[in-house]
Amino acid sequence: MRHEIHRVSCLMFWIDIHTTKHLREYKKHQKRHCKAIFPDFLRGDLKLKPSQEAADLELLGKLDPVHNAGHQAGHHDVCLRGTRESVLGGIMRWAKDPQDRYVFWLNGLAGTGKSTIAQTFSEMVVKNGTLGASFFCSRDYLDRKELKNIFPTLAYQLACRYPAFRNQIIPVIKKDPSVARNSLISQLKDLIVDPLCSTGISCVIVVDALDECVDDQPASAILSVLGRFVKQMPSVKFFITGRPEPRIRTGFRLPLLEPFTQIFLLHKVELSSVDEDIRLYLQEKLTAVAKRRSDSDLPDPWPCDKDLMALTKKSSGLFIFASTLARFIESEHHELHKRLQLIVTPPDSTVHEGRAGIDPLYTQVLMHAFSDVEETTVFANLRRVLGVVILAFNPLSRAQVANILNINTTLIKTTLRQLHSVLLIPTIETEEIRVFHKSFPDFLQDPNGCSDPKFAIDSPVHHGNMALGCLELLEKLDPNPCSLAAYAMNRDVVDLPKRLEDKVEGALRYACGYWAMHTRASPTTGDYTIRLIASATEFFRHNALPWIEVMSLESRLEGVIHNINNLFDWLDKVCRFDCKPH
Repeated sequence: MRHEIHRVSCLMFWIDIHTTKHLREYKKHQKRHCKAIFPDFLRGDLKLKPSQEAADLELLGKLDPVHNAGHQAGHHDVCLRGTRESVLGGIMRWAKDPQDRYVFWLNGLAGTGKSTIAQTFSEMVVKNGTLGASFFCSRDYLDRKELKNIFPTLAYQLACRYPAFRNQIIPVIKKDPSVARNSLISQLKDLIVDPLCSTGISCVIVVDALDECVDDQPASAILSVLGRFVKQMPSVKFFITGRPEPRIRTGFRLPLLEPFTQIFLLHKVELSSVDEDIRLYLQEKLTAVAKRRSDSDLPDPWPCDKDLMALTKKSSGLFIFASTLARFIESEHHELHKRLQLIVTPPDSTVHEGRAGIDPLYTQVLMHAFSDVEETTVFANLRRVLGVVILAFNPLSRAQVANILNINTTLIKTTLRQLHSVLLIPTIETEEIRVFHKSFPDFLQDPNGCSDPKFAIDSPVHHGNMALGCLELLEKLDPNPCSLAAYAMNRDVVDLPKRLEDKVEGALRYACGYWAMHTRASPTTGDYTIRLIASATEFFRHNALPWIEVMSLESRLEGVIHNINNLFDWLDKVCRFDCKPH
C-alpha cells in the first residue's frame, strides 16, 4: 500500500515540475509574440480607449462574484399572500427605522421558513429601493458555502447598484487586483466598509442561511469581522438568517456585535399564529391541486376543515413539514384522497407530531414509495442514485448522474419516480435534480433518523463510488479538448464558454472540479483505497495535463492545487492507518 501511495506522490511531483516548465516556455513565447505584434503598446505609446463602463465591469469581474447567489436567482419561494404578515411587518419596521439596531438575526430551527422569509423581505426592500445586496448561502453549491465569496459578491452587487460606490471600489481593485482573495477582515474593510463610509450610502444587506457556510471557527468568522466594523456603518442594515448553531450563537454574542443586534426567534413565534399561516398555506396548495386533477372525484370543499386541522396539527409549526405533506398528497401516481387519508388517519395518532416529526414523515414517504418492492437490486440502485444526488458538491442533472454512475437515465427516472415530495425532479434530463430541504439529506445520513438499511446512505462509501466514477470519466479527456490554436489566450477565445459546453459535457466538467473532494471523503481502509489509488495513478499518468487544461479554460486553475491537496490529505489518512499495527 505504501509503495502505491509513493507512486502517486511521485507522479504528482512530476506534474508540478512539468507544468512549471511549460508555463516558463509559454511566457517566453508570449513575450516574443507580443513584441512582434504590439511594439507600440509595449512602449506605452498606444492609448486604448474602451468605454469606461466596459473597463469598470472588467475590473469588477476580478472580484470573482457568485452570480447566482443573489435573491434574483429565485432559489426560494416567497411567502404566500396573507402568511407571515406579523413577522415580515416587524422586519420591515426594523429596516425603516434609522434609530434601530444595525443587525437583525432571524434565528430559526430547520424547516421554520427562514429562507422563504428572507426571499420575501429581499423583494420587499427591492420595491422600496433600499436593497443594496444579497447573498443566499447554500451547502448545495460549493461557491455559495464558501465564506470568502460573500463580501466580494456583496461588493460587486453594491458597485452595480450605486455608481458612487463603484467609483470608490475601482481604485481599490486597480491597486490590488487580488483583493477578493485577501483575509475576511481585509475584504470587509476594503470592499464594503471604506466605500460605504466614503459615500454615505443607506441600504439593506441580506445574508441568508449563514449556518450553511463551511466555517471551522468557534465563533462565526463572518460575524467576528462584522462586529469590528458594524459601528462604522450606521446607515447600513444587515439582515442575517441562520440556525442557532453554536458558532452562530457565539458570533452574535460577541461583545462588539451583541449591542447592535436584534434577535428574532422564529421558532418561538406563538404557535397559534404559525398554525394559522400553515393552515392557509395547505388550503391554498391542496385546493389548487384538486382543481388541476380533473381525474379525481373529490367532495367540495376538499380538503375539509377537519382534515386541514389534522394536517396543521401534525406540521407542529414546521413549514417544511407542511410543504412535504402537500407534495406527498399531490403525487400524480396516486389518488389524492387516499394519500390524504394516509396522513390524517387515525386522527388521534401522534406519530408525525412534534419537531422531530419530519424524520417519521420522510420514513413514511420512502416506505409508501417502495411498498410493493422486494428486489434488493431496486434498493441498491436507489441508494446509489440518492447518494449522488445528496452528496454532490453542486446539483447534478439526471444525465450527469447517469454518466457518473455509468447507468441509463431511464433507470434514474424510474428509481426516483415516487420521490417528488422530497426531490425536485425536472422532466428535462439536463436540468438539475435538487432536494427541497436540507433535512432530507440529513435524515438519510443519520443512522438514528433513517434506521432502515434499505434507504440509509453511508456517506464515505458513496463518496468513494463518486470518486471512482469521476476518475473513470476523466479517462475520456483528450489534450486540447476545445481545439484552441497554439498559445491562444483564454480571454481571446470569443466562444470559449460554448466550446466548453460542446466539447466537455457537464458530468466530465463536474469530475474535473470535484474528483479529489470526493476522494478525500472516501473510506481510508479496505477495497476502496486499493481501487482509488490505482485509478489516481492511471489518472496522473495519462490524463493530468488535459485535466489542468480544462480547469484553466474554466478559470479554475486554483482548483488544481485544492484537488491535489485534497488527495494528499486522503493519502495521509490511508498511510497512517496502513502503518498502524494490525
